[in-house]
Amino acid sequence: MLSQREYEKLKWQLKNIPSTIKGRPRQNLRTTLRKKIHEHELASTYPTFTPSNFQQFFINFQTTDLTLLHLIEACAASTNFILDTESVGIYQGPNKPALIQIQIILPTSISYVLIIEVCHLPPIHETTFQLIKQFFTTLFSSGKTIYIWGEIDELNDFTTTGLFTLDQIKLSNNNNFQDEFKDYWTKKHPHQTRSQRSTNELPCQCESCLGINPTDTWSLQNAVAYELHQWLDKRFTRSSFDIGLDPQLYHFNTNEIEHRTRLTRYAIYDCLSIYQLLLKLNLINNPQQSTVTLITSIEENIIEQQPTIIDAEQISSDESEPEREPQQYNLLSEEERKRIHNRSCTLKQRKRYYQNTIIINNIDRRFKIKQIKAIIRSYDVPFFAVNFSTSSTTRQRSLHIGIRDSSQIDHYHNRIKHLFTTSHFYEFISSQRNRSSYKDDRTRRSK
Repeated sequence: MLSQREYEKLKWQLKNIPSTIKGRPRQNLRTTLRKKIHEHELASTYPTFTPSNFQQFFINFQTTDLTLLHLIEACAASTNFILDTESVGIYQGPNKPALIQIQIILPTSISYVLIIEVCHLPPIHETTFQLIKQFFTTLFSSGKTIYIWGEIDELNDFTTTGLFTLDQIKLSNNNNFQDEFKDYWTKKHPHQTRSQRSTNELPCQCESCLGINPTDTWSLQNAVAYELHQWLDKRFTRSSFDIGLDPQLYHFNTNEIEHRTRLTRYAIYDCLSIYQLLLKLNLINNPQQSTVTLITSIEENIIEQQPTIIDAEQISSDESEPEREPQQYNLLSEEERKRIHNRSCTLKQRKRYYQNTIIINNIDRRFKIKQIKAIIRSYDVPFFAVNFSTSSTTRQRSLHIGIRDSSQIDHYHNRIKHLFTTSHFYEFISSQRNRSSYKDDRTRRSK
């Protein structure tokens, strides 16, 4: 919060913007000053936003496969989700995607909030990446409702990560809660003149009287303030969300961890505040206040991924009250568990195959896997597997070759690194034709 002196200074600056500042710079300065003043007024009027119970997960290259499999199962078992994103502003350029926040609304008194750090994802061929991708496939499947404060189009820029496609976004069942809240407010709070209100009644709460332009959309901060009567801190809107918020990502000092904690809280509270608004408007059911054990079957035996979670509200001072047995939610069917298990095994095998990899960039796109394998074998290079990857930005194709003997990887790379260029493709096709012609000649002679 600002001091009274700082607050008065901002109000003075807003009224006395120098005439030398014109056009867009003047408009931007006025917007910035108004936001700071509004932030202070809300912080002075309402208590700080208090979230409901949640468990936080960072999703990045450090996330374990076990955690991701558990989250995939939780996603499959849930029907309601909240989604938000954060990007980093680039001077005179498009914003840089940084975070995707997803709240999984479980049928319990606690929910999961995921922070997907798209600037710190694992390589695309690793098991971890494929599991994150599978999570989004589950999220965008039919029967899932995704609430978002705005348009789902804000996810479009995140398709460059390779985690999902534009088609998946467009086909998802998403709900623009920002528009829905505006409709709710205008119907609940039509304009009332002073003569229409009783003496003890609050001032008119219509959009115009609140200082909100009826043609504008509602900010999440205003919705939380006027509907929940809490202050949602938005001072970190323009922050570097791409620096890596997970304290386990790299080695950070105390100040760096504290800064990341503040940014994490900001990102998470956007989802959690939307959740409370949805509850307040009765758009989703209030979850059961119960003790829950989430069970994840990853291997053939059942592994307990999360401990039993008990809300503080559940603890009663009445010693005579009988204890309640914890409810178990077996979230997936046996067939679905088996499918996840098989997929996990496949990804683990792929990770093993590509543990020692030769990557050859900018190969000719006309080469087929079968042809590449034949060429590599002709050079006596032992390998496990071969696959392609395509850059989402340059569209250039790279070749990934999983090598059996890691001690010879440099030697093998030097032998084959020039074999898959456009010129080599024409040489290869020519040699195939000559070989085919030679076989035809021999066949005719034998007849």
